[in-house]
Amino acid sequence: MNSKRLLSLIGLATLAFAGITAAAELGNSGPELGMDLGGEVCRADGSLSDGRPAEIYCGTNAQSAGGLRTLTLGASLPADAVARRAIVLSRAKVMAEALSVTEQLSCGPGQSLGDAGAGNSVLFLCAMQSTSWPRIILIAGVDRTLYQAEGLPGMLPVLGAAIAAASRQPVAPAEISAGENFLSARLPAAIFRSGTGDFSRTSQFVELARAYSSGNDYAAAETALRSALEIDTRLFGADSLPVGLALMELGLQVSNQGRFDEAAGLFRRSTPIVEGSSSADGRARLNSYLALDAANQRKFTEALAFARQATADRRAGVDGANGAPGAIGGLSGLPTISSGELAHSLRIEAEMALKLDDVAGAQAAAEEALWIISLEPGLALWWRPDVLSLIAEVNERQGRVAEAEKNFLETIELRQKLFGDSAPVVLAELRIGRFYTDQRLYPLALRHFRAAMAILEKSPVGRSRVVPDQIIPFIAAASATMDDPQQRAMLDAEIYRVTQMINSDVADQAIARASARLAAANPSLSTLVRDAQEAQRARDEIRINIAAEFAKPDDERSPAREAQQAQNLAAASARADELLARAQQSFPDFARFTAPAPADLSDVKTRLRPGEALLSFVVGLQESFGLLVTDKGLTIKKLDATSESLTSDIGFLRRAFEPQLGRLPAFPLGSAHALYVQLLEPFAPELKNIDHLIVAPQGALANLPFSLLLSAMPSQSTTYSDAAWLIRSMAVSQVPSPRAFLSLREAETRRVVAARPFLGFGDPVLTGAGDAQTRGTAALEALALGCRDAAPMSSALLRALPPLHDTAEEVNAVSRALGGDPGSVLLAANATETDLRARPLDQYRVVYFATHGLLPGELHCQAEPGLVLSPPATDAASADADGLLEASEVAALKLNADLVVLSACNTAAAGGGRFGGGALEGLADAFFNAGARAVLASHWEVPSAATTKLMTDVFQRYAKGDRRGLADALRRSQLDLIGAAATSHPFNWAAFTLIGVGESGVGDAGGGSSRSEQQAYGGQP
Repeated sequence: MNSKRLLSLIGLATLAFAGITAAAELGNSGPELGMDLGGEVCRADGSLSDGRPAEIYCGTNAQSAGGLRTLTLGASLPADAVARRAIVLSRAKVMAEALSVTEQLSCGPGQSLGDAGAGNSVLFLCAMQSTSWPRIILIAGVDRTLYQAEGLPGMLPVLGAAIAAASRQPVAPAEISAGENFLSARLPAAIFRSGTGDFSRTSQFVELARAYSSGNDYAAAETALRSALEIDTRLFGADSLPVGLALMELGLQVSNQGRFDEAAGLFRRSTPIVEGSSSADGRARLNSYLALDAANQRKFTEALAFARQATADRRAGVDGANGAPGAIGGLSGLPTISSGELAHSLRIEAEMALKLDDVAGAQAAAEEALWIISLEPGLALWWRPDVLSLIAEVNERQGRVAEAEKNFLETIELRQKLFGDSAPVVLAELRIGRFYTDQRLYPLALRHFRAAMAILEKSPVGRSRVVPDQIIPFIAAASATMDDPQQRAMLDAEIYRVTQMINSDVADQAIARASARLAAANPSLSTLVRDAQEAQRARDEIRINIAAEFAKPDDERSPAREAQQAQNLAAASARADELLARAQQSFPDFARFTAPAPADLSDVKTRLRPGEALLSFVVGLQESFGLLVTDKGLTIKKLDATSESLTSDIGFLRRAFEPQLGRLPAFPLGSAHALYVQLLEPFAPELKNIDHLIVAPQGALANLPFSLLLSAMPSQSTTYSDAAWLIRSMAVSQVPSPRAFLSLREAETRRVVAARPFLGFGDPVLTGAGDAQTRGTAALEALALGCRDAAPMSSALLRALPPLHDTAEEVNAVSRALGGDPGSVLLAANATETDLRARPLDQYRVVYFATHGLLPGELHCQAEPGLVLSPPATDAASADADGLLEASEVAALKLNADLVVLSACNTAAAGGGRFGGGALEGLADAFFNAGARAVLASHWEVPSAATTKLMTDVFQRYAKGDRRGLADALRRSQLDLIGAAATSHPFNWAAFTLIGVGESGVGDAGGGSSRSEQQAYGGQP
């Protein structure tokens, strides 16, 4: 069990920047330089009169806000004021151009300060290329020396004081005044007269975001960028270039997490800002980010077009820097930023070309990128292994396997030096494992796959980056070496564990966000995690510094410096490990919820009962496998399905549950059988004596109720009532994962029966008007697509949802079936979060929510899945009473429930055609963490009459203490609905799925959309 995930989940906004804004060691030996225009006291970090470079710090910020450099001239400046002024201006422009390269600035023409016949100072107004934040450069000439001070605009008087302290000659007040007038006419007052704190925080947020992104921790990068965006928006305005650049960078990190609808919205907001600006760098970066976003969506032709445009833009910038268009000349004269960005664009272009099988184009772009990186030591160190990995793939495609192997191994070595045991190394190990598998060098392949798995065991961030197609070659390599029974048993166990280390997309995001808010709500845990995250960041920075030291030429390396860095790394690593261990030991429940370990095959076999089977999947873009465990062992079968085909097929089935003009489309029985053939028929011999199938779905399968699959081909005369539905032969439930199966089965052994039978919530106070289906879709998508953070939900937005008056009778009927008392039914104005929290929740066996569920197919911004209760009359001061019970709030409850029911849930496909099964998995996990042993939930909009009958039948059977459990009670109640012609369409009976192990249940489901006030739909195909 590892809690590295504890670090990335908390969110950088909770850091309080202990190492950023704490009182800094500002160098007490340096002189004070007065106050900036924001009222902060500034000082230098050392003597300014010795000619050495000096940094300038302001306020309590530990980050340098500016600096001073000097240049000695060959002769004294002329005594004549006009001649002196001309020389200062000429040399100042050269110095500003040099500084703009090293500091990555874009500067305007210099402004001479003072009267025409006097004044030795020149002021440049610049913008940082990465963020478009303004910087100024003040250059003054005294005797034989030019003094160059740079910093934020509000530091102008401080920079003048620094030059005066260094030159022992004050800068004329009139020149400072002229500079202030020049700047105030060009900058917003909020920027010109601000202190350095906002700049320091923004710089740190951006720096952290890029560091986390380089380590593939995109969720942490997103959190940091959202904090930077908030500052940019407050200071510059919503339509400013800094905001446009922040939006597009945020869009990329959101895209990297698979939330493409939200990323598209961010790019739509940023594109007109960036394209309408004068920033050529910004426009080129936008094309690079759009290329990566398109690649994430597997739109490689579109991605290549964006990448080539970015390369053309960058090449034009490099040509301009060289003064001659065409091929690149010697790189020694190139600005590092220009050549580096060109290398970055070429890398993206090479990757996209390779995806489109343009191997020659990929080779040309990758080799040029590597050439630039090799000649420019100031570029990001992780770019080299990225490009080497691409060149390895090119060599592999062209049959140069020895060269490919060398490149792959060097990629691993470099990433290990830079990042240690983390996601980039995992991806490199998996890639060479696939290479060796393709070469049928299975022992070598298994060696590297196992190296990756050893890291994944400790790195949930790494798991978040692993997709099925990277694991499937391991299954092939392991299967090819299964010679004797003893080896087969070992490899079966290994395969089963490995297949659980795959990103589950929306479910993982839901758990991550719930975990972050859980931690933030606990001061002790929040402090511990924040300290551990800071220690980890310090360790990673030292590791990158060591790699940079090793990359230097031998004559520039220092053995003493390297030894000191090694000691620092050991100390920082020990500190990070100690804090992680303390977090695990002090908060074990949180650690288990945040980063559960994979389940061992032997444990799953032991916990399965005769007649039970647990089926899990590895669904890839090219190949897929199913893994069936019974008490006899593991069976692995290759499936005739891919992620794209399953998404399409399941979406086609679900369209039969979308009423059109008051009628349901015919349900495609043949398609339901075809899915059975793909997913279950390969296991027909092993399923022959199974009466309870527990499914751990993956990807699109989370949106499929397996009960509606057909085990036999329907004929033209087959009706819904006599079709060979899977539930005729076995009960079906789902679990989010094999680990959840174990946890829930273990929980049964510790079960203490709650004293009270039932607590129900329904008919929340909602006032949405108009057509029920239209208003429901509009209001729910507004909630699904809106950006939310930890702030309370808008009560007006919740009230706009359509009312659910029919749920009152449903909750009362179930309460009667279970022997509940009237005081345990909370309806209308009593169905609030406050009323829920006032109840002794651990005393109820069944907790029932008949309300809207917000279960989007994409979790936008910092949102979580949640359940709607009655909102307050005005916006609540706290999220605890806002009317939206989110996953993090659920996870913090104390339940002892055999079952939680989520009736009338909603998947809110969020415009992308995705359903909410993954979000429901995350919400179910939160209920399990709170103490529930099963969740029963709906996949889609279900008519009231059918739902009430189904639920009352299930609970009448449950109340009788049926030993066959909840899964079978649900099965038999569904069969009753199938037997009646009016409710035989699967729309009426298949929506509800048990998330659990059967007795007191768990099995995953998608959500369903809002409860409708309509009659059951019947009819025959």
